[in-house]
Amino acid sequence: MGSKSEERRYSGGDGENEHWLYVRRRTAKGNGSKGFVEEKGYVPKDFIKPLDSIEAELWYFESVKTRIEAKRCLLRPENKDGAFLIWKYDENNQYYLSVRNGLHTRHYRVKQGENDKHFFLVHHTIFQTLRELIEFYSKNEGGLCAKLHEPCVKLDQPAPLTLSFETKWEVDRSSLTKIQKLGRGEFAEVWQGLWNNTTEVAIKEFRDVNYSTIKTEIDIMKELHHERLLKLYAVCTNSEPMCLVTELMKNGSLKKFLISHKEKQDLEFSLMMDFALQITEGMMYIENKIVHRDLRAENILLTDMQYCKIADFGLAEINLAGSHRISSEIKVPVKWMAPEIFENKAYTSKSDVWSFGILLTEIVTYGDDPYPGMDKLSCVRSIQRGERMERPTGCPEALYDIMWLCWRSNPEERPTFTELREKLMALINEPDSELE
Repeated sequence: MGSKSEERRYSGGDGENEHWLYVRRRTAKGNGSKGFVEEKGYVPKDFIKPLDSIEAELWYFESVKTRIEAKRCLLRPENKDGAFLIWKYDENNQYYLSVRNGLHTRHYRVKQGENDKHFFLVHHTIFQTLRELIEFYSKNEGGLCAKLHEPCVKLDQPAPLTLSFETKWEVDRSSLTKIQKLGRGEFAEVWQGLWNNTTEVAIKEFRDVNYSTIKTEIDIMKELHHERLLKLYAVCTNSEPMCLVTELMKNGSLKKFLISHKEKQDLEFSLMMDFALQITEGMMYIENKIVHRDLRAENILLTDMQYCKIADFGLAEINLAGSHRISSEIKVPVKWMAPEIFENKAYTSKSDVWSFGILLTEIVTYGDDPYPGMDKLSCVRSIQRGERMERPTGCPEALYDIMWLCWRSNPEERPTFTELREKLMALINEPDSELE
């Protein structure tokens, strides 16, 4: 955290809270000038890590929790052979070293001695700290697939809970600058933009709608805080056009990403299932809170490191049993809808499970629309007769079995998202470690 020419101090400034720290930074003047330049201000706590802590290391990835996630990060084109990262597996509370080796990754469990006082990969080479272990294997291959080279690229920044320390939900329209249109829907356009000329954001700008139309979407997004859900930063509802201000996802939708790989068909099955797993994590968080009602690949956005964020809560409703019937005036994603909806029955989280089964077909077909060759009316009639989509080309039987569980006619017989995550994990189990 800093160098001889730079010093950061963290102090309890007035009004400091659980999410923001007051920071003073002193930087040496350039061009041979003496003295320091001092800057002061508030910084999100997630951006600050204690000096000399493992969290402050460039090679430690706090957000990575599984081998599949480590693989996805290391296989980015910016990384070369020997790129590496350290991550912690929550289920056994142990560290792992993951290393890129050509088009593959290798994972090594970091063993810890008595009272966690030292670290080692093999018993005869012991280190007092993880930093010493990294330094040793940067110079010696020592049984690894390759010497450690550069830490894995880290392109994502933590998303703060609010735009700034002072900002509340409502912001002035003049503080928002639109830069580039990213997409357009029936009622809104989405723009890449800036807030206060400093912070990159996405601006969802509504056309010809009143506040009551978007109130539910705003209320829901204000209450949802999870790493797999798009974060709402602010709203602009006191002037036209009304806007939602969210974190910016430059990589666009999962649908767009899948289609971009369709020609080469070059995504590993395990990485495809990693997208599905991430989506289940977000849905596990919301399934007892809201029903999404529009779960499809177009509404899953990707960060620079290809983490999934569930987005577009325009059709979402608070999860109150029996209250979720969609108005005939609303344009709905028919091919993703469960059969109970066609019978005007209540929309529940189990209806979202049906949609997730359809989303799995989008993933495995590189973004193809569901029910190929069928119009919406034929699709509805087929589902009501008890027919289901055929197994997509290249889809493993085991994955198709999971889709069928999502498509059971009786909503109560469909699995929960927790159960779906366990079933998907079983499809992509990898060796625990390369060295034991």
